[in-house]
Amino acid sequence: MKALKSKLAVGVIATGLVAGMGTAFAATDAGVQLQSWYNTATSAAKAAISGDFGSYYTSKTTDLNTTVQSGIDAARVNIATTGRAELADANAAIKSQKDTYASQITSTGNDITNSIAGEYDSFVSGVNISTNANVAAIGVQDTKNIQNAVKNHEGVYMNRLNDGVASTTTTATNELSAQILATKSTLEGLIATEKSTATAEVKANLDSQISTLQAQLQQLTTELQQAAQGRIADKADQLTTASLAQLDSIVGAITTP
Repeated sequence: MKALKSKLAVGVIATGLVAGMGTAFAATDAGVQLQSWYNTATSAAKAAISGDFGSYYTSKTTDLNTTVQSGIDAARVNIATTGRAELADANAAIKSQKDTYASQITSTGNDITNSIAGEYDSFVSGVNISTNANVAAIGVQDTKNIQNAVKNHEGVYMNRLNDGVASTTTTATNELSAQILATKSTLEGLIATEKSTATAEVKANLDSQISTLQAQLQQLTTELQQAAQGRIADKADQLTTASLAQLDSIVGAITTP
């Protein structure tokens, strides 16, 4: 009995120990403990990193802003220098070309002015010579006609020299004289008309030539002026486009390491 009681006691004690050990193990979770430790440690590490990185970030961004601003300032100076130089070169080239055109126009205008009087004097002289030759030819032909008419009449009436034909001869002579006077009067009228017409025509031709030349010179001046203005505008557009492209290239290079 005593031995049985001892065995029962030992079993109760062992069972109690086992039961007690099971209750203590279940009260603490190692994973939770580890997670809690990790959370504390990593929070501390992250706080340290954030503090150090904040200072580092501020320093680096400040340096970057300083470098970028220095680049922008240098770019502005370089662009301004280039712009002023290109503008001066463009203005000089335009003025030089304009002076060249102006000199050419002045030279040609002077040549025309100096030669135009002689040109039209020669033209009028040629017209007058031709007109005078034609009128002289008319006079020669009419003279021949008159001479032939007189000669023919004279031949007819040379054989009729008597009182019976005296009246007829007188009439013929009167008619012939009237014809000569009328012919001369007609010729003089023709000469006067041709002279007046020729004078008006050569003057009108001169006026027309001068008017046409003046219009051509004015049109040439306008065309040269407009062409020069167009080239100036094109050059300005080219310079502006090139400058904007250069600025854009500089801005685009900001992110380049």
